[in-house]
Amino acid sequence: MQSLKLLLLIPLALTSLCLTSCRRTPDTVWEDTKSAGRHVNRGFRSLGGKHGSSRQINSRGEFFPGEDEIISVTPCSEPEFTPLSDTPNNNLRMSDSRAPRESPGDPGSSIPGIEAFRDPSTNPKWAATFRNVYFPYNSSLVKSPENLETIRNVSNYMKQNPNTYVFVEGHCDERGPEAYNLALGSHRSNAVRNMLIAQGVNPDNIFTISYGKERPTIAGNDDESWQQNRRAEFKVYER
Repeated sequence: MQSLKLLLLIPLALTSLCLTSCRRTPDTVWEDTKSAGRHVNRGFRSLGGKHGSSRQINSRGEFFPGEDEIISVTPCSEPEFTPLSDTPNNNLRMSDSRAPRESPGDPGSSIPGIEAFRDPSTNPKWAATFRNVYFPYNSSLVKSPENLETIRNVSNYMKQNPNTYVFVEGHCDERGPEAYNLALGSHRSNAVRNMLIAQGVNPDNIFTISYGKERPTIAGNDDESWQQNRRAEFKVYER
């Protein structure tokens, strides 16, 4: 009788173990979301609630660094996103002293809200300088000679025109959870911001915002479309 009970319990235990392996634990959920958890409840007053889940990123407290951004697949075929991190040669953690002194659109700010910042393609004076910066898959590294040249051109222009202000927008392709892409977009926009600051641009003149995957430049779900959507864009204001 004891042996019969044992034989009956073994299949039940194996079934339970299989089901449990596909179930997300609280620790897993926390690891997947902690890199972008603060994005969910932070507002951006100058947007007036018009831009969905976008968020302004002004300091290191706006996002959590963690492990390198890697997507793996479990045996249950459920995508797992590990927390984002600063890459070794790309210092993304803004010191508080480098955060802008004013927030665009805030009461009393001398800088208008983001709606006053223009697409550089609408102004011939800006179009050749403020070009998009593109990123590898799941990365915030600024690579390629073209991207580095864009950073140099923007920094030279802003140093020669100190009344120029920019928003750096971080964008992602459509893959991945919303919160994860908001965090990755903030990493990308802050990577560009920090490179501009390193080249001598006034930190008070550069603001960042992440739109995650909500504003693709090309509607498509192929590699070419995804490559064009993994980008940082500039919006420009001069006074």
